[in-house]
Amino acid sequence: MRRGNEQGFLVVAMMAMMIFLCLIIFGMFGLSNANLARAKSRVLSLQAQYSAESGADAAIAVYNGGNTSYTGTGAGETQVLSTNTYRSTYTTTVSPGSNGKEIIINATGKVYQPANTTTAKFVHKVRVTAQRSSTTTASSMLSRNILAIDSSVKNVTGKDVFVNGYITMAKNTTNFTAENITVAGKNTGASNCSIGGTGNLIKPTSFTNSGQTKTNINVAYNNCISPPGNSSNSDFNVSANQTSITTVQSTYIPWSQYMDNGYTSGNCSDWTTGGTTRTIPSTSASKKTQYPDSGSNISTSCGSSGDLALGSNQYNIADNVHVRASFCAATACNPTFYNPDSTMKYMFIEGSVNFDSVQTASGSGPITLILYGADPASKTSVCPYGGSFYLGNGGQTAAPALFVLATNGVCLDKTKFGAAPAMGGVAGKNIYISTNSGSPFDLGFNTSFPVNQIPTDLSWRAVRYQRLF
Repeated sequence: MRRGNEQGFLVVAMMAMMIFLCLIIFGMFGLSNANLARAKSRVLSLQAQYSAESGADAAIAVYNGGNTSYTGTGAGETQVLSTNTYRSTYTTTVSPGSNGKEIIINATGKVYQPANTTTAKFVHKVRVTAQRSSTTTASSMLSRNILAIDSSVKNVTGKDVFVNGYITMAKNTTNFTAENITVAGKNTGASNCSIGGTGNLIKPTSFTNSGQTKTNINVAYNNCISPPGNSSNSDFNVSANQTSITTVQSTYIPWSQYMDNGYTSGNCSDWTTGGTTRTIPSTSASKKTQYPDSGSNISTSCGSSGDLALGSNQYNIADNVHVRASFCAATACNPTFYNPDSTMKYMFIEGSVNFDSVQTASGSGPITLILYGADPASKTSVCPYGGSFYLGNGGQTAAPALFVLATNGVCLDKTKFGAAPAMGGVAGKNIYISTNSGSPFDLGFNTSFPVNQIPTDLSWRAVRYQRLF
């Protein structure tokens, strides 16, 4: 009897143990399923956040593609990912920031589970502030393609030179002097020369950078001017066949980079009426320096059908300027510009420029003339690489406070210069120099001009990120 009782107790104990173990196992299964469900939810929640961030990145990419009027996706959702179990989308809105070089992007990311449902299970919204900025700046001479120095030139002197394509000099008496020369391309028709022709490379008698004693030459292919060729010597540090030289992708600077909504439309007569000295804007501190603000490109209401004749007058540039016209397209002119203070002034010109000569008045602060115009067909015979900025030989150019930056070609055609420095610098798609040697002076660029204030490769970048929910 006792033995039977003991056996019964053992069976009960085993059954209790089995029930306990089953409860533990079922509990572990339940916990695992709960953890797996939470993990899936967290992954899908992150996917909604990533979708929102993808929307913000896509908006920045649209702006960097040149569409700065983009306002977002609207109500329609853009699909990011779709699987058998879920799909994710984003919507964006883009609005102006605190100035013309800032935008605010609000992006909403959604995840639908299952994929065919019409109500999002996970939603996240982010706000990204993007600003237009640059990591590189201009040089004394900057060309996005070719720098060509023709046979009539004797001396060209500058500080830093950067060329995407190649440099060519057409006469063995041409002396090209610079502190730093960088060339990213080659002339495939001339032994893969980054620098070629029959001229001479000369080091400066003095350098602006403390401690520098030699001209630095960095080329992606060959320096075909010898000496120094591809070898360093007592005057040059040469680094040839360099594979890491990056090109300048864009010299385009939109006027909104330096002119916000506080600038308003002025009257083009500011440029064409008054005495021989005219202040722009004519109303002091008015910021009425858009001439005219008609929307885009050249306006026929400005000047004579979009052509402003500047004559030989002096223009005091008191603020940044945006002009929807060309300068002197019909008849070349000889203007003088003057910046009354040390702050850089930017002049944005929608058209082309046709100067016989140009000067900056004594004591002028720095001025950058930025041209969006095309290369005129009328200059093709004398400007083989384009001449949206054309500088002729009807006077003497002495403009050490003026830097010219053109979206297209820069052409200096038999130009006569004053004592060096004669110009602040030039930049363009191509630069063609065919100046009159020694009449009375050769071309010297201003090594003190603040080229670090002229950006290149401007692009939109995210500078602030907020996760709203």
